[in-house]
Amino acid sequence: MRSLLTLSLLTYVLLGHQSTADATMVKCKGDRGSVVYQDEPCKPGMELRNFDTDPATVSVVPGSPVAATPPPTAQRSRAAPVARRAPEQKPSSGKAAERRFIRTGMSESEVIRRIGKPEVDTRGSRKQGKQAKEGKHWSYLPAAADPDTITTLTIVGGLVANVERKVVR
Repeated sequence: MRSLLTLSLLTYVLLGHQSTADATMVKCKGDRGSVVYQDEPCKPGMELRNFDTDPATVSVVPGSPVAATPPPTAQRSRAAPVARRAPEQKPSSGKAAERRFIRTGMSESEVIRRIGKPEVDTRGSRKQGKQAKEGKHWSYLPAAADPDTITTLTIVGGLVANVERKVVR
């Protein structure tokens, strides 16, 4: 019982005691003429301002009204129009005459170097009879050097697996 009384008395004393240094903000003169803000009292003769006794003033100054004149518009000088060149017509047929010399086992890069990129590029599975051909399917449409012929290449693992040339009229 006695310890309970002592504990409650000690708690009352601690809660009732307010330290003035806890909430104090003081502006002091530091060494070499600098300004230091701290929460402890300054050394004698070094205090510049105590914010507890002399709080900072906050002033709100309304702005002056601005005249409603629009800002001057910048003059742009346009460059002389440049004649646009017509978009290049890339020969989509590549080297069409070389298409008949494509064979199985050639690499993708060799095919592109010899006959160019395909006009139609599909991926996935395509059934031919009972076999399914997996991979890419590149189709080259008829061109002047290879008229009436669609060349379709099946590429598996980066190599030509099948070459199909179909005559269309």
